[in-house]
Amino acid sequence: MPAPTILPALLLSAAAALIPADRVAIDGAVAQIFAPYRHAATSSQAISSQDYRGFSAETSALIAHWARVTPKDEVDDLSDGDWFCLCQDWDARTFRATILTREVLAPDRVQYRLRLNLGWHARRDERLVFRREARGWRLDDLYASDYPRGLKQALRETIAADEKLPK
Repeated sequence: MPAPTILPALLLSAAAALIPADRVAIDGAVAQIFAPYRHAATSSQAISSQDYRGFSAETSALIAHWARVTPKDEVDDLSDGDWFCLCQDWDARTFRATILTREVLAPDRVQYRLRLNLGWHARRDERLVFRREARGWRLDDLYASDYPRGLKQALRETIAADEKLPK
């Protein structure tokens, strides 16, 4: 009788493995997301995380909605800092994004845990959730100290608040 209990465990562990091609694709996306922080001549150069082209369709739609309702003459909860590094300043010479873990959440969802070294002994931990879509692996959500319930939830809440502002 031990064989039936072993087989589901083996199938579950095999399903949870990230295949090498997916790992290469997602590792490449992570490198692309954080490359501007390492290659900028100075950290004062403008990097706009909301302009990143690798977001999932759902997250892209939320960002587009947020951009339409964002106040033009004041700062809202999402326009006061960078979404990826959770910072306004960093040291491009020492900036590093280190992948700590990779976890398959579902066949079409993978979570990466990262540690960011911003320089000056400043660090941030975050989780990036990627979703497989027709165009490949796309960044679907980001969880960090500024977004404990995720960037998508922060977008929804900020959109709701911005829509209540007088026009």
